[in-house]
Amino acid sequence: MALNRSIDQMIDAIRRTANVQGTTALQRHPTSDLLDYANRGIAALDRLLKLADTGQRFLSATSIMTASGVELYPLPSDFMMLVSLSGEFGGRMRWLTSYEHNERPALVDTNTGWKGEPLYYRLRQENISLLPTPAGVYTLTLWYAPAPSTLTSGQNYDTIARLDDYIVNYAARLIAKKDANWELYDRLGAELVEMRSEIEAIARNRDLNSPGRIIDVTARDRFGRMRRYTRRFTR
Repeated sequence: MALNRSIDQMIDAIRRTANVQGTTALQRHPTSDLLDYANRGIAALDRLLKLADTGQRFLSATSIMTASGVELYPLPSDFMMLVSLSGEFGGRMRWLTSYEHNERPALVDTNTGWKGEPLYYRLRQENISLLPTPAGVYTLTLWYAPAPSTLTSGQNYDTIARLDDYIVNYAARLIAKKDANWELYDRLGAELVEMRSEIEAIARNRDLNSPGRIIDVTARDRFGRMRRYTRRFTR
């Protein structure tokens, strides 16, 4: 069973941690402010978990259907980080890689003999650019890490292993800053730093059966396929 906590439970914990439970404190720090602080703490925890290991816990997928002559396609509304982009071209699955801006002139040049298969991408604000510009219909699969959604009163959050302590301390520190309570501010800051290594370890070690490993990139082409090697004999 997931260790869920409601946003309301976290707000109560924030008030206790920051010691702002009296009548005057309730007026100075209304529930609407604490709801915002709690969501900021959730976003901060989300960033730590994703930066440590995006693919193991936070992963969504969507399809992009290309159209002939169209370069730009909208990204999902909750898009945050791209993990991979792949598609089938001529019966083979290919893994698309990003292009640099100085490569764009060659990729849009119609005299270079491109087949109209999009082999490269570039993130551009809320869109993704595919080059060479597709000359037909292709279905691409985009794996990405979604941005955290804003919680409202009554909603629950999966604390994973009661990591809501990080959220509570993060939010309480914002209260301490507003109140110029620098002693509490510094103490909570130190506690947040102590928790980071544990949070990163939890994120990185979710899969203990097949841990991350180094891939020999020299043995693969840009499409992620293993290259064929010809044995060489010396005389």
